[in-house]
Amino acid sequence: MISENSFKINPKEKLEAKKRLVIISDTHITRSGGSFNLHAFNVGMEKINKIKDASVYLHLGDITQMGTLLDYEYALEQFEKFEPLSKSPKMIFLIGNHDAMNVGYLLFEEMVGKRHYTYEDDDIYIYGIDSTKPDLPGGIIHHNIIESVRKKLEKPERENKFKVVCFHHQLIPIPNTGKERSAIDDSGDMLKMLLEAKADLVLNGHRHFSNLYTVSSSEKDLFIFNAGTFCCNKTRYRELFTYSIIDIDGNNLNFKVIPVLDSNSQREILREVNYYIPLQIDKKQKPIARFIQISNSLVSELFESNFNNFDKAIEKINKINEVDLVVHAGNLTKNSFKEEFQIAKDKLNQLKHPYLAVPGYSDSKPLAWEYWKHYFGEFDPLYENDNIYFQGMNSTTLDSKEGFIGRKKLNRFIEKVLSLSHQKIFGVCFFHNLIATPLSVWRTELIDSGDVLSQFARSQIDLVLNSSPSISFNVKIENTVFSNGGNLEGKYFEEVFIEIEIYKKGLVVLKEHNLRTGLIKVIGNYYLSILI
Repeated sequence: MISENSFKINPKEKLEAKKRLVIISDTHITRSGGSFNLHAFNVGMEKINKIKDASVYLHLGDITQMGTLLDYEYALEQFEKFEPLSKSPKMIFLIGNHDAMNVGYLLFEEMVGKRHYTYEDDDIYIYGIDSTKPDLPGGIIHHNIIESVRKKLEKPERENKFKVVCFHHQLIPIPNTGKERSAIDDSGDMLKMLLEAKADLVLNGHRHFSNLYTVSSSEKDLFIFNAGTFCCNKTRYRELFTYSIIDIDGNNLNFKVIPVLDSNSQREILREVNYYIPLQIDKKQKPIARFIQISNSLVSELFESNFNNFDKAIEKINKINEVDLVVHAGNLTKNSFKEEFQIAKDKLNQLKHPYLAVPGYSDSKPLAWEYWKHYFGEFDPLYENDNIYFQGMNSTTLDSKEGFIGRKKLNRFIEKVLSLSHQKIFGVCFFHNLIATPLSVWRTELIDSGDVLSQFARSQIDLVLNSSPSISFNVKIENTVFSNGGNLEGKYFEEVFIEIEIYKKGLVVLKEHNLRTGLIKVIGNYYLSILI
């Protein structure tokens, strides 16, 4: 039988001594222009200087505005005001994209220090990485660096240390920051490595807005914290200038986000690092819901006469009993031709189970909307039964790789979710990824992904299904499981579909069915607070 107690475990505490991290970011110091707020900087410096028992001070990048010699000289002059009461090391600086402008990466090395840094003692290991591309707002880590960090994190002598990885650019989308852009290209590879290497905390800056997510693999929690701007006038929404204090005591973390100009309105978030072991399932026990996830069937006129990956998938799916819903996450057709939509419709009608399909980029060429409406009806289809409320959403825009959900559609869906809270299992599907997938370049093509991710992860939505440009990949963020998968294309990666089972006690099991090898393997195992 399933037992909650057998699932979440609290390991032996890592830290014998308490640690306090003081975080600032995105100062954007310059003598010229309107980006740098000297008053906020001075007030903030006075406050962080008075913090007691600080273990480490970290600046997460964008020290300067333009990366010029004058900016660096002025920045170092300003940081002479840093005179902490705590007997801690000097402030550790990370390079940001603004610091790397105008060949500023060389000035950083000459005037500030190494672009990759390490801090380590008996209890904590902190590794900082240069994620910049010179003169470009976006970032990249690079495969060799990712593997190097993996080896550092997995060293046996660091097994029981609290492991922190820092880089300037955001790892996953951040809410309240406008159009999502300039993340790191290899976010998927980096996130996968951090989860596999059992890192505890990721620290990012860049977006000028504070945010915290708990991102979980099937084995362990990882906290991803984004720091706001310390003194740059380019602020986001209602958050002005902030600094952060992270207190680490064993497996307990206390995150404080403190406004520079109004310390009385600080935010405080408590979290605990949890490890997980798979729940045992009685063979006689049946799931309360079963979904199938597919994408990238890329139907063409050749599909009429040739047995293809789509046919293989349908044949195997029809052999699975008691499937509540088959979900096609987009790129149904190859060219958006009318004939392709007709063939795709005929193929899906061969399924013995209910199905739901949403458009992808390749389904959104000119005239596609007319064909989609004729053959599939609603662009935002809904499937509902006694246990399930599953909403499909059209995230595509006509003849463009960029997509969006939109505030009106998002708010309407969230209102429905809240009105039926704990009465049903809630799922949603659309084409564009909210979470980067390994072995692919992350372009954050869903321009409102930060707000969408935040709304889904912090509401009562249990399951979010998106397409995959490469391999299958899933994580849990807060209390929502996100799955990118079911890629049937078979061009560079093996063609697969995903089977998702949800059990009464909240266990979610994701299985990958490989059409090429015939093998079935478990690729995700999570626990959700499902109360129906």
